[in-house]
Amino acid sequence: MQVRGRGLKFLDPGDDHPPPVEDLAPRIGRRGPRAPVEQAQAATGLGVVHRTCLTSVDRDVSVRPVLAAASAPADETMAVWDFTLREGVRLHNGQEMAADDVVSSFKAHVAQRGSGFVTRWLKDVEATGRHGVRMHPTGGYAEWPHVVAEVRLAIWPAGEAETRGFDGNGTGPFRLIDVDNKRGFRAVRFEHYRIEGRPFAEELEGHIAASQTAINGFRAGQFDAVFNIDPTTAGQFRAAGGIVHMSPGGDQFLLIMPKNLDMARNDLRLRKALTFAIDRDAINRIVYGDPGTGVGNDTQMSGLNREFLPRPVAQDVDETRRLLAEAGFPNGVTLPTMAFCPSFPEEPRIIAIVAGSVRRAGITLDFRELPCDGLSDYGMAVNAPIGRPRRNLVGRRNPAINMGRMDIANRGAEPGGREGPLAERYSALYAPAVAEPDDAKRFALYEERQRIVQKDTPAIMLGGRRNLRAHRPEVVNLRSQSQNWSSRFYDFWIAG
Repeated sequence: MQVRGRGLKFLDPGDDHPPPVEDLAPRIGRRGPRAPVEQAQAATGLGVVHRTCLTSVDRDVSVRPVLAAASAPADETMAVWDFTLREGVRLHNGQEMAADDVVSSFKAHVAQRGSGFVTRWLKDVEATGRHGVRMHPTGGYAEWPHVVAEVRLAIWPAGEAETRGFDGNGTGPFRLIDVDNKRGFRAVRFEHYRIEGRPFAEELEGHIAASQTAINGFRAGQFDAVFNIDPTTAGQFRAAGGIVHMSPGGDQFLLIMPKNLDMARNDLRLRKALTFAIDRDAINRIVYGDPGTGVGNDTQMSGLNREFLPRPVAQDVDETRRLLAEAGFPNGVTLPTMAFCPSFPEEPRIIAIVAGSVRRAGITLDFRELPCDGLSDYGMAVNAPIGRPRRNLVGRRNPAINMGRMDIANRGAEPGGREGPLAERYSALYAPAVAEPDDAKRFALYEERQRIVQKDTPAIMLGGRRNLRAHRPEVVNLRSQSQNWSSRFYDFWIAG
């Protein structure tokens, strides 16, 4: 998605962070149209342009307050959460944001099923004053501030659930003036944004751009930055004078393996053989040029989570061959085809590394590439709610959300119809873990759940994916986020 606009420029290109607001006035200049670009996920870009949430997730997946000045549990059960809203926050319609707007927004999100992470957990929400909100999860939830950071849980003016959010009237740093979900958007600086002096840019214009189009536009001086670049094109951006920034993480690829169908992978030994066969470090080395860094552990957790528990051994081809022989396949096995789509430009190369490494270990696993607008329908056309074998995207989130995705109580696709004592034990540990107020005790429960998954291997997490962003040297403080949808546009500037 390309973003054009007039920017506020600073005279000192050496600053790593914006100066204090009170120091801005004598240093601000103006210049003509430029163009930051994002190659994919237009709706994600819009989410952080015109709308904001009560909290947000930072680059290291820690949570911080945004529209809420503070949040706290009412007691140690973690089943009631109180939020104190910032005073003086303006909506794009000029009104001050108040508790009624937050209550109305969350009731609408539940009614519209805006996010499964809140739909099944939020029992009630109420105002406790003009700037106070109380939320009642269905049970104890120690990480509730992370939940309300989901970009789909933005705050809109109070109104009817069926119409809220469609006019683009939010609290973000920019006001939408034109939008086309298939092509892009235009937005202008919101002069009453909650942070005085921000945003620095006066106008943004975004468009979906294919890889070569983005590079050519960057070379021609049309674009200031490109989001979600293909790692293999990083050299081309650098040759064109660009700076490439790689985030610590990004959306990860989870291989869903239905176990309620008569397939070879119903045998636990074959699932373990598959995960031990994958050369995950080759993904880091070949695709991202970053060998020896984090890999998946077959849960939805990532190395950015401090609670992450790596497998003792990431790859063990000898163990793969032993497990294959024990399962009755000493000469190798062919597994059912796995569907995927290139949600990110490097994904076909990652899939090729996976297919090649498991083939060398004695497992034939073919992948079928589909258009991204058809993968979901194809995957769920049969065997609902689990569907066909396919790749799922897993974003970087907090442990409670991550580990809930593999819970059989959710009846979703990612557990793949897992059952048995391990699955039941995993599910039984979830509510106590999520509700535990003591960090150390909660982390210990999370680690136990990860060990259970690694014994059961209900799905395969590849891990290692990073988000990459290229920008011109004069674009300052526009960094790549591990959560694409949490990218911030209010604090970058264009240096003179």
